Parts: sequence; structure tokens; C-alpha cells
Amino acid sequence: MSAIRSSIFACAPTTIRGQSVHLDADPKGESLLYTNGKSVFIRNLAKPEVAKEYTQHSCNVTVAKYAPSGYYIASGDERGNVRVWDTVGDEQILKLETHPISGRINDIAWDGESKRIIAVGDGRDKFGHAFLADSGSSCGEIMGHSKVINTVAIRQTRPFRAVTGGDDGALVFSNGVPFAYNKTIQDHTRFVQEVKFSTNGEMFASVGTDGKIFLYDAKTGDKIKELSLGEHGHTGSIFALSWSPDSKKLLTSSADHTSKIWDIETSSVVNTFDLARSDDAVASQQVGNIWKGDHLVSLSLSGDLNYLDPSTSKASRIIQGHQKAITAFTISEDKKTLFTGSYDGRVMSWDESSGVATPLKEASHSNQVMQMVSSGAQLISAGMDDTVRISSRSAPNDVSVLSTNALPKSVSVSDDQTVVVATENEVQLFQAGKKVDSLPVGYSATAVAINPQGSVVAVGSQDGKVYVMSLQGTRLAVVHTLIKNKGAVSALAFNPEGSLVAAGDSTGKIFVYDVASGETKTQQWVFHTARVTAIGWSPSGQYAVSGSLDTNVYVWSLDKPTKRIAITNAHALSVSGAAFVDEDTVVSTGADACVKTWKVTHHK
Repeated sequence: MSAIRSSIFACAPTTIRGQSVHLDADPKGESLLYTNGKSVFIRNLAKPEVAKEYTQHSCNVTVAKYAPSGYYIASGDERGNVRVWDTVGDEQILKLETHPISGRINDIAWDGESKRIIAVGDGRDKFGHAFLADSGSSCGEIMGHSKVINTVAIRQTRPFRAVTGGDDGALVFSNGVPFAYNKTIQDHTRFVQEVKFSTNGEMFASVGTDGKIFLYDAKTGDKIKELSLGEHGHTGSIFALSWSPDSKKLLTSSADHTSKIWDIETSSVVNTFDLARSDDAVASQQVGNIWKGDHLVSLSLSGDLNYLDPSTSKASRIIQGHQKAITAFTISEDKKTLFTGSYDGRVMSWDESSGVATPLKEASHSNQVMQMVSSGAQLISAGMDDTVRISSRSAPNDVSVLSTNALPKSVSVSDDQTVVVATENEVQLFQAGKKVDSLPVGYSATAVAINPQGSVVAVGSQDGKVYVMSLQGTRLAVVHTLIKNKGAVSALAFNPEGSLVAAGDSTGKIFVYDVASGETKTQQWVFHTARVTAIGWSPSGQYAVSGSLDTNVYVWSLDKPTKRIAITNAHALSVSGAAFVDEDTVVSTGADACVKTWKVTHHK
């Protein structure tokens, strides 16, 4: 009677246009570190499907950085909080929580001894603060900027030095420890986006919105040279830089859709990676990067993680995922492919075994995806753009776009591929890719389901009733009105035999009804504390799984209705989808933009 998470298919990093994303990696070069929403993700660089999630921030996390020891991570959020937590084991024990500035944390840097931290960003009284990692006590002042600080770096060897760069175009060089103002460097003409010390501690480099790259002496802050004077430089803002392990090369990423490797000694470009997408120039702007060991990764504005191969000057691999909350989810009939739709309308398919995601561009909506279902080779999705999109798995670009002329609240499909859509005031029927009928209802419809056999349709309403109707041709006739639910019906699902229908509501209660008699089969599935968002049956019909706004997933048993398997806090903020892959494997999706699989041990 338990559930263990077996995998997490992580979301993509959060990006903001015109702003650098400060990626990081652990000292061994095994794991990539980034943020999305209220979560921090630790993702294996060689096997990106292997990931961990940290969910203890109460608001959106903006940056996370490893301590040089590798034992701790410091993460900052948009309210100015910094949490220092343990990376050893799964407990993620909190070491320190502090509030160094009063606004958004833009960047964090550790010193080489893993003892001191500088956090910078947008504060009312100051833009940065230096403090001890174990106590939060001050260990210097970060001064000299007149606007928001975007980036900070600390020299990893003694004598310690710190550099900050901000919207005022200035670099401020500080001595340490304690950190104290040394001088202001005014070489950049626009926003400074990122600064980093070389691996050997002899130099530091800065990049900015002016498209320039400068190199400085790490001990004195004196300028050595400008790297970007040649004709092969970037033609747009530069958002990120990373040093090679031997400190002889530099990786830069720019809004001109390219990443470049520079030879420091000759000031020349060794490689140019053109990462432009023909379908979306803005989405292919490069806003972050990391160079750790053999891994060179550049981040697109779309959230794509591009693995760069210097031997070919191309991306050898692109890791993709959702950036926004997943709002719709379904599984293919063969259980090998997962389909997800998100708040921004993006639709993706995932290989269930490897976690590799592929965007389905033609199947995507221009607004939030409300619900997705699949039958045979067809994928059907309904969106807030008032359309239903029907696509074939064999020809994913061949998509039928059908207008519903109103917001589709819910969609369902039978084995014979009859599609039913519930809008506010009617139930619409689609067959063979065409709308065959619209049937007005005298209530506010909230959910719809059709049994696998295509003979019964259930419609949930705002007043908590479920109307069970027979479907003959295109005619619907009410057979039963089910009245046990006390809140608006938010999720409906027929069991595989089509003999039972489970109805979840806005109060967190799920009732299972017998379709033929209209009698209540089970009324003990009542442990959710908020709106039920999804219900799925196991292949045998013996078990059901549900997800809710309360962040929990429950696995229920028909034979033992009082027993349940609880997966608490399955997804940060809320669960949006839940389904069985097989009798012992559950998949869930949520507002954290992740897909998670769970191994379930049922009650004996």
C-alpha cells in the first residue's frame, strides 16, 4: 500500500525575454541546476531524464547555485529570500534561510571555501549583500551601483575578489574578505548581463546587452582587452558566458541565435553554433549557458537546452519540455507515449520509457489547453482558443482544427472515435473529423465523458448533477440524473467496461455510479480537500487514480473503497492529470510543468 516515484520528466528552465538565465552545474560536472516556478531542478547532464526537484520556496525561484564543495545549494526567489540547503541524501535539509535584499534575487555567488555568499538583485535599500552561509551574518558590503544588479562572481582562490554587473552598465570590483568596494569599471555602454572568473582565477570576463566581451585581471580589476572587436563577434545582446575548464576558451550565448567559442589568446572565434529556428526567431535567442567538463549547454528563450558539439559546430542534442504549468494530459492506447498540453497552449509528446519530449507544433493551441484525450491513433485536444484539434500519431502535422464557437470545458472520445465536447450550454458531437450535431442543455455544463463503447454520455454540471444519457446516432436521451455530488462536477471517467462512471467535484469528493441503474457504487473516495482535476481507471477497472488542486494523488480500490494509497505533494501548486500506464504504474502531471511516474504497491 505505497507509491514510490520512479522518474521525473522535468520541465524546461524559466526564461524572461531580455534577461540572462544563470545556469549552474555541480563541481563534478554531473548535474545541471536551474529553476522553474517555485521549484529548483537538479538534472543529470548525461541522462537528462534523471532529475530531482526542490520545492520548499513559497514563491517563484529565480536562481540557484552549487557551493564549490558540492554539499549545498543556495537558491534565491523573487521576494528576496535565499535558502541554503543540503544536497546529500533526499531530505534536502535546510541549513539557512535569510532575506539579504528586499526584492528579486537575480544572481548568487559562493566563495571558494563554501563559507560566504553574495546575493544580488533588485532591492529598495540595497542591490546586493554578502553574508556567511552558516549564520547569515554580514561579511562585507556590496556598493557602487545606481540600478539593479544582474550578476555577481567571486574569485575562487585567495585573495578573494568579487565583481558585480548591473543595469547601470557598470562593473563594480570589490576586495575581500570582508568584501569592500574597490572601484567602478565603466567599459560597457548598456546593461551588464553576466560576469565570471576564469577557472584558474587569473581573469574575469563580462558580457552585456551592448554585444561586447571584456577581459580583466582578476587581482587588480584592470582591463586586459576587449574580445569582441573582430568581424566575427555577436550581432545582438550577449546574455551568458562560461569559461572552459582550462581557462583558455570562453563560451558566449547571444540574442542573435548563436553561441560562440572564443580563443582567449588570439581573440578569435573558434566555433559558431547557429541555433536559429526557422519557425520562431525570438524563441531561439540564447539566454544562458554552462561549460562543465565535456558538456557545453546553451539555453534558448523557448527553454530548449542545446548540447553543443565543438567538432561539428552544431547541437548534438536538444532537451525540451514545458515552461508553463501542464493543464491537460492523456496517454496513448499502447501506453508508450504520453501527451501533455500547457497553460501557454504548447502540446508535447513524451516517450514513456526514456522521458524524451517532442513538441507537436501543429497540434498546439494559441491559448491554454483545457483537456486532451486519445483513441487509437488519434490525439484530440480542446483549448481556450475555442477549437478542438484532432491529429494522427502517424502524421502529427496533419491536424483537423474544428471550431466549437464557445469555450470547450471538457472533451472525451470513445473507441470508435466519436468525440463529445461540453461547452457552457451544449454538448457537441464530432465524427470522422466533422461536427455532426450540437445539442443544447438547460444547465451549465462543466465536464463530459463518453463510454468506450460510444453508447453512453455523462455530462457534469455546475450544480453538482451528472446527467447520464444514451447516445443513438446523434440523439442524446437522459437516462439517469445522478445527484450525490455536492460541488460542481469537475472530472468524469468511465471504467473500461463502460458500466461505471466516476464523478469528481469541486469539494474534493468522488462518487462512483452504476451506469445501468444509476445507483451509487462507492461513496468513500472523499479524501481530496480541493477540486478534483483528473480521474483515470486502471486497465482492469479494479483501481482508479485521481489528482486534485490539493497537490495530492490518490489511488483507490473498488473492492476496498476505504483503503487508499496517498501520494502527497505530488506536484507543487496542483495536480492537473493522473492516469494508469499499467496496473502498477501511475503517471501524473501538474502546475510544476513536470511529468512524474510512480510505482504503486496495491493493498492485498
